[in-house]
Amino acid sequence: MRPRKGDVSYTGSHPSGAAGPSEVYRIDPDGTRTAIAWRLDLVNHSPSGLSWGYGGSGPAQCALAILADFLVNNDELAVRLHQDFKQRFVARFGDRWILTGRSIRKWLAGNGTDAETEAYEEKLQQRTVSRVVEDDDGYKATLDPCGHEVWFATKPPKVTYCGECINELVEAMRKRRTGSTGDY
Repeated sequence: MRPRKGDVSYTGSHPSGAAGPSEVYRIDPDGTRTAIAWRLDLVNHSPSGLSWGYGGSGPAQCALAILADFLVNNDELAVRLHQDFKQRFVARFGDRWILTGRSIRKWLAGNGTDAETEAYEEKLQQRTVSRVVEDDDGYKATLDPCGHEVWFATKPPKVTYCGECINELVEAMRKRRTGSTGDY
């Protein structure tokens, strides 16, 4: 997973008096405003569009769209968490809203407690690419300091985020929050 860099935020508003679906925009640190994809390719909750302010299919699609955009290249995690994200945020939005990347990070860290947020922020730190091996399918990069391997279709950047570390952290926090050990 590579979360969006900088202090991104998301905003939406229902069209006033106009027919048509609501749009959600990502606002990047430089002020650029970009409509986010609905991500019907991941789960098709609401082909008629994104919505919020209640617990239905439009808000589920909105939650998925926001998480998939924020958790760059980690669609699996976005799918796994979007219903909880909908209940915590999207179902509670009013007609106009703004959600900061920081709020999303805090939520991902487990209800925003200081220790969990700090641990999550530490895991979000960029990893240095220490070794790159090219093969027929792309490039395999080994990351420092965690040692995990990441595959890239194109030549990898010098720094990146480690999705494996983030997935392990989110799963551990989910288990801690629910009291589940995963043992049956």
